[in-house]
Amino acid sequence: MQPSRELFIVKNYAENSRVLMLESSEIIKHREKIPNMSRYIANKATALLAVCALILLSVASIQAQEKATVENKGCLWKVKSKNNTVYLLGSVHVLKKENYPLPAAMDKAFEDADKLVLEVDLGTFEQPNVQSMIISKALYPDNKTLQENLSKETYELIKTRVSELGLNIEQFNKVEPWFVALTATVLKLQKLGFDANYGVDKYFFDKAKKANKEILAFETAEYQIARFDEMSARTQELYLQQVLKDLDSTEKGFGEIVNAWAKGDVDNLDNLLSRSLKEFPELYERLLVERNKNWIPKIEEFLQKDKNYLVVVGAAHLAGKDSVLNLLKAKGYTIEQ
Repeated sequence: MQPSRELFIVKNYAENSRVLMLESSEIIKHREKIPNMSRYIANKATALLAVCALILLSVASIQAQEKATVENKGCLWKVKSKNNTVYLLGSVHVLKKENYPLPAAMDKAFEDADKLVLEVDLGTFEQPNVQSMIISKALYPDNKTLQENLSKETYELIKTRVSELGLNIEQFNKVEPWFVALTATVLKLQKLGFDANYGVDKYFFDKAKKANKEILAFETAEYQIARFDEMSARTQELYLQQVLKDLDSTEKGFGEIVNAWAKGDVDNLDNLLSRSLKEFPELYERLLVERNKNWIPKIEEFLQKDKNYLVVVGAAHLAGKDSVLNLLKAKGYTIEQ
C-alpha cells in the first residue's frame, strides 16, 4: 500500500471547517492545541479518503521538485459553451506562505470569472449552529466510548499515536473513530507547518469576498460531515487504523504529488492519490464518486448562463476515470487544459 494515501483523503475532506470546539470530554480543555481544526475537518475535510484532493506542499519538496511557474497552468481546465466559460481548478487545501504566488493562469481565470464555486462555503463554518452540528456528529451517542467500540489493537494504537502528538487517549474517548482520524491528521499537518489559510480554495475565497464576487457552493457542511459520520463502524475503524499507521510517512512522497499537481498531471495524481482509496470502496464511493456525479448537473447549469464561473474543488476530483473531467467528456463537452 502506498504510504499516507488515506491521510490525503482526510486532509482534503477536512479542508474547509473552521473553529471546531468539542464541548464534551476533555478535548475542549485542549482546543488551544488544535487551532482552526474545523477548517481542516469539515469537508472537504479529504477528502480525503482517498481521493481527496488534499495535496500538501512542503518547503523541502518545493525546493526539490519542479515548482509551478507563470507559464504552467497546473491543475486548471476550462469548458466552453456558446454562452460562457467554466474554469475547473484542482485545489490544494493546505499550503505554506512560500508556496505563493500561484501560477498566473489561475489568477487570470479568477479575473475572467464572474462567480466563484467551491465545494462548500468556507464562511459557513463560522456559524454557531454549524459548529454545534459538527460537535453532535463527532460524539458517540449514549455516552459510548472508543474503548468499548474498538478492538484492543486499534485502541492501543490510538493511545500511542495521540501520545506522540502531545495528547492522551482520554481526550478522545467520547468521539467517534472518523473524528479521531481527522484530528490526528490535523495535528500532524500543523506540526509539519501547513496552514489552511494558505490553501488554494481559501485564497480564492478571500479574493472573491474582497472583489465582491458571488460565491456559490456545491455542498453544505452537513452533507460533508455526513460523508464520514455515516460510514459503517467497521469502515471507520479500518480507516482510523490506516491513518494512524501512516502518520510517520505523511511527509514522504509529497514531492511526487506536488510535482504532479503543479504540472496538472492527472494520470499520475490518480495513481498517487486514489490507489489505496479504492481499497476502501465505501469511502471511495462516498467521498469521490457520489460527489463528482452530483456536481455534473450543476456544472451543466452553469454552462447555460451568460456569466463565467471558476470552480475550485479538490484536485483528486479532477483525476481518474470517475473524475469530473471524464464525466463531462462523456457528455460531449470539450475540456481544454
